[in-house]
Amino acid sequence: MNHRMNTPLVVYRVGRQQDADNLFSDRKTGKVADLKCFVVKTQTDAKAESTPVIYIVKKTIGVAKTADVRISDEVLLFGRKYLVIDSNPRRYWRELLVTCEVKGSEHA
Repeated sequence: MNHRMNTPLVVYRVGRQQDADNLFSDRKTGKVADLKCFVVKTQTDAKAESTPVIYIVKKTIGVAKTADVRISDEVLLFGRKYLVIDSNPRRYWRELLVTCEVKGSEHA
């Protein structure tokens, strides 16, 4: 497998901030890092019960093993935001499983 890390990736850390009355929990995002990565695998599944059709896109991407990426971070890849749902360390790199939902009309 050719592990050339030349695809740009932006990592955002998502934190929760409670207000004084503990009524609302705002999601605050902060940029953590600009990384280079490579896409290992892409899988697309359709949610058939929803109208219009919504696709679930899962990607496995590789980043440097020392990259500061955690589960529940958001990553921006190819102009689309993905949620990191798993992180698996390899020998020289780290494998991230990311996912997002896409409407049928926006599916590429």
